[in-house]
Amino acid sequence: QARVPVRGGSQLQQQAENALQMDKTGPYRQRLTRVRGESLEKLFTDSLNQNQTPEQHGVANRVAALGAGVPLTDPSADGIRRAVEATVARFGSLNSVFANAGIHRCNTILDIADEELDLMIQTNIYGTVNTLREAIPPIIEAGGGSIVINASDQWFVGKPHSFAYGLTKGALGQITRSLAIDLGPQNIRVNAVCAGTIRTPLVDNLFVKFAEENHCSVEEYWRKENALYMRGSAGRPEEVAEVVYFLASDASSFCTGSHYLVDGGLVAG
Repeated sequence: QARVPVRGGSQLQQQAENALQMDKTGPYRQRLTRVRGESLEKLFTDSLNQNQTPEQHGVANRVAALGAGVPLTDPSADGIRRAVEATVARFGSLNSVFANAGIHRCNTILDIADEELDLMIQTNIYGTVNTLREAIPPIIEAGGGSIVINASDQWFVGKPHSFAYGLTKGALGQITRSLAIDLGPQNIRVNAVCAGTIRTPLVDNLFVKFAEENHCSVEEYWRKENALYMRGSAGRPEEVAEVVYFLASDASSFCTGSHYLVDGGLVAG
């Protein structure tokens, strides 16, 4: 079974939590590694930076109790290293990693401050790069495995007021291809999941901000967003989690260097 550190802030870790909550006795419970929540909770406590919010710690520990891997909310190199070491110590090896962290800010090239651009590059690009730098050596030592990168539908299309986010997600898409070529000889597959709008706390908070700025209701923003999708609604976290699990597992053994859209047909037109 794959041992998967889930790197990401509390809002993105909601994908893992929601997926595990789908069915208390269902496929995630059967397929993901099961260990005692108390043991994992200690690993989380040891690996998390003390500056993280209670919400971030709470989500990480809830994911622990549900039986997932080792969530990581400390993006520093030391924090990532501790999480990888904790995973190998607890499970004996590391077969797979999901590089999931990311932030979004609305901006264009004309109005973005240097500080905001640096924050997004540090979080979305360097955070992923630092995660993979620490995770790849033990995966090689284990004889190979799988890397899944959380990119975006913005690897395929541009969107308004999303200059820095699109820049960073485009970079992750290219990193996926480069790593697939470089790591293939080590029996490591690298793929990216590219989601459209998924109803997570991150997006909910973003729409609240939009609504306040434009003096309209959050419901109106969601109505317009849902109308973009063929089925009439945006995605759910568990729909992304299913694809991530497939790419992390041996079921995708002939898949590498690819970008998997989970966008409800948005890019198709």
